[in-house]
Amino acid sequence: MSRADKDLYHIKFKAKKMVGCELFIKDKTDWLSALLQTEFFSPCSDHQDLRKNEKNVFCIDCSLGFCRHCKVHSQHLSLQICKYVYQDVVRLQEMQKHIDCSKIQTYKINGEKAVHLNPRPQAKDAKTSMKSRPGASCEACGRYLQDPPNRFCSIACKVE
Repeated sequence: MSRADKDLYHIKFKAKKMVGCELFIKDKTDWLSALLQTEFFSPCSDHQDLRKNEKNVFCIDCSLGFCRHCKVHSQHLSLQICKYVYQDVVRLQEMQKHIDCSKIQTYKINGEKAVHLNPRPQAKDAKTSMKSRPGASCEACGRYLQDPPNRFCSIACKVE
């Protein structure tokens, strides 16, 4: 069984009998929808007294955001979230291990490719300026795409 397959399964021990175990399948959309809804870069409530306590890591196993000081998640599968032009992004190399990121617009950040978690906000006059630009637009939200082979501007638009 591959690492990805093992991550889809959790073993939950029954507290009353302590005999046997119950197996359930963790739905991929559970953690992914939690990732897309999480507010990153807010202070961690558990580490308010420490510096650099912003939540910029997402735990796939627990489906929640946490900061660098939260040691509880150190052995869990996680994704580091970064900022690019004030928007949350994740490294393409990290995200591709978990979902198919093909046809999503990528951006270079410090020499590494990254993808947006959610669609970037559009300017108020975006509809009129779209007509003058050559290229494609996102199939889900209509946002302009820099690279025509791409069909989506973010992970959220692809899984929509």
